[in-house]
Amino acid sequence: MAAPNVFVSYASDTRPLAEELTDALLNKGIKTWAGFKDLQPGQEWQLELDRAIENADLFLFLVDPQSRVTTWTDFEWRAILTKAWADSGKRVLPVVLGSAEPPPFLRKWVALNVDPVSEPRTWTNRVVNAVESVQSTSSPTLSARNRRERVKRLSEMARAVKALDRQSFGDTLTGPGQ
Repeated sequence: MAAPNVFVSYASDTRPLAEELTDALLNKGIKTWAGFKDLQPGQEWQLELDRAIENADLFLFLVDPQSRVTTWTDFEWRAILTKAWADSGKRVLPVVLGSAEPPPFLRKWVALNVDPVSEPRTWTNRVVNAVESVQSTSSPTLSARNRRERVKRLSEMARAVKALDRQSFGDTLTGPGQ
C-alpha cells in the first residue's frame, strides 16, 4: 500500500510543532502538505488549499486546546471536514497536544494525545506510527445517496455553527498566514 498524502492542519501557535512533525513524516517517506511549506507568494491560497484537500488521503489536525482559532484556520477546518464527511475514503486523525479533550468538531474520531513537552524525543514517532496505522485500516463505503445526505447535513450544521460563532465570538479577520 502506498504512503498516504497527509494534509497537516495547525494553528499559528503550533507551527513549530507542525514543522517538526512534517519533517518526521517526510523522513518516513510520507508525502505531506502544510501551508508553511507549500503555499508560496503569488499563489491563490484558496485554490491551492482546495487542491491539497482534494489530493489528501489523511487529514492530520494538530490541536492545542489553548490555540487561537483564526478565520483562516476556521475556513481550512470547515473545508477539510466537508471533504472528509462527503468522501469516506478520506481519513481524519486528530492529534491533541497535552491531555485535554479534542475540540467538539473532532470528537467523532479517536484522537491521539501527545505531549511534546514531556516526550520531546518520541511524540513525532507516535504520530508517524498512528499515520501508518490509519493508512492500513479500511474505511466503509458510502452510497451516493448517503454522501449527498451527509453533505446536506454538513451544510446545515455549518450554517448553525456560523450563527453560534457570531453570537459567541464575533468575526476575527486574519489572513492565511494564521
